[in-house]
Amino acid sequence: MRIVQRENNLMDFKILHALDIENHKEEMVILMEMVLRDNITQNYPSNQAEEYVKKIPRYIDDGSAIVTGAFANGNLVGFSWGYELTIFGERRVHIDMIGVDQDSRKRGIAKKLIELQIDETRKRGIRIIEAMITRDNENSYNWFRSMGFNDERIKVRRDLE
Repeated sequence: MRIVQRENNLMDFKILHALDIENHKEEMVILMEMVLRDNITQNYPSNQAEEYVKKIPRYIDDGSAIVTGAFANGNLVGFSWGYELTIFGERRVHIDMIGVDQDSRKRGIAKKLIELQIDETRKRGIRIIEAMITRDNENSYNWFRSMGFNDERIKVRRDLE
């Protein structure tokens, strides 16, 4: 567990367990809705955030997910969700979603969440961590680059009529 002082607020960062998700389900759904709204351009079901949050405890319990959380005064204000996968024999953790409450941004919370996720990835003996970013999201791209991430592949798309 990590505690840092930021602008007179104690922040608590930790690896989340299934019970943490259950205990902070409402906050998690709100953060997940924000992540979906900010990053997904396609239409998705209105209950998508709740469906994701409902599945996360199972992924934590089966060991496939690494979920980190940031708490201010006991309230969940940020999370990062990554999952383990293997590509051509290489074990990796794919960071799927990062969400930080609007009022808590620009305080280094996302950085601490990812650092904690990286630490846990190393503990699992995994040496690659990745994320996929929407090309138009230059802020996210530049932020990941500042965290030491490098380009690996470029995803291209063509819409057919």
